[in-house]
Amino acid sequence: MLKVPPPHQLAITAACVALNLAIGKIANLLSLPLPLDTIGSLTGAALLPTALAIAVGAITAVLGWAVISPVYPYHIGTQISVVVAALAVMRLIGFDRLWKAIILGASVAVVAAMVSASVTVLVFGGVPVPAMTAVNAVPIAPGQSIWSAVTICGLLIDVADKLVVALIAWALVRMRLRSGA
Repeated sequence: MLKVPPPHQLAITAACVALNLAIGKIANLLSLPLPLDTIGSLTGAALLPTALAIAVGAITAVLGWAVISPVYPYHIGTQISVVVAALAVMRLIGFDRLWKAIILGASVAVVAAMVSASVTVLVFGGVPVPAMTAVNAVPIAPGQSIWSAVTICGLLIDVADKLVVALIAWALVRMRLRSGA
């Protein structure tokens, strides 16, 4: 039998999805080098049960096609992997200190870069698409494979993005916990 989550958890889930979509759309409109579209995913990983946290990533990717870019559904694996990696790191070391947020951001960045690179190579044949960052458009050096170019460029932008995202999520979680709501 399906157990319906409490209303406050559903509200947090919806807020996390809305945060991902709103910040992702703003970053896309302003052509920011960081997508910042996983703040809600990391916040959800810290505040929600596993299934709802994963739902935040999946729903973001599905709705992202209408709000951010038509290629967003191809990155459902990236969104879900970000949540799963965040959940794993949070279980191992927690998320209660700033230095733990930094480790979380770096760890999630590596996972996101590898999954995004796989999507780029497998689905798009290594050709950057509009929803991807400008860093992925860096020309491939002679003798360098598409996989290594996309992975290296993706890792650079993902590290910067996920560190910022993890710090913002950490601050949001601290504010939520302090308010006691």
